[in-house]
Amino acid sequence: MDLENTWQQGSDDSDEMLKNLLQKYPGNLQSKLPLKKLKNNLLHGIIWAILITVAYFILLLFVSAWQVIAAFCIMIIFNLILIAQSIKFYYATDANISISLSLKKELEKNFNGFQCWWKIQLRLSLFVFPIAATGGFILGGILGSGRPVEDFLYNATMLCILGITLLLILPLCYYLAKWMHKVTYGKHLEKLKMMIEELS
Repeated sequence: MDLENTWQQGSDDSDEMLKNLLQKYPGNLQSKLPLKKLKNNLLHGIIWAILITVAYFILLLFVSAWQVIAAFCIMIIFNLILIAQSIKFYYATDANISISLSLKKELEKNFNGFQCWWKIQLRLSLFVFPIAATGGFILGGILGSGRPVEDFLYNATMLCILGITLLLILPLCYYLAKWMHKVTYGKHLEKLKMMIEELS
């Protein structure tokens, strides 16, 4: 618990104290502040989600098929929920921990918060992926064939292709989402976990 004691005896400048503590960690972590990196990446994710949602709104103006409109509307609602949750979590995450608090408890709180936030997103995504894939498939079919959506959907061959596409694309989307999370947050979460284990 030497690091925890050092933390409690530190100065009022918690950011500087955290830098000093990180110099004691293995793996050349000095000057690496995982909470700040995580929070910055979270902000970038929020900005991208807003831009994608705006793009869905723009696409709605050029679509007439109600099936595609419904799929896009569900995607927009999904994105708005994730944006709201992410913004709430962003402001709840404090990268500058007060030295009046337990360093280990604060790091654990932030680590668990990121894990919980991600699990909620992944579960919601599993519900929305099929809807998004179906909407995209229908839109592509309409644009590619130039036929009305009813002719396209009532075609048994097209429905079979849609089913096969969903079976192939859903696992791909799931693992792609996990890979993107690992690339964006994984390295910094691992550093945060190392810090927690060092304090335990």
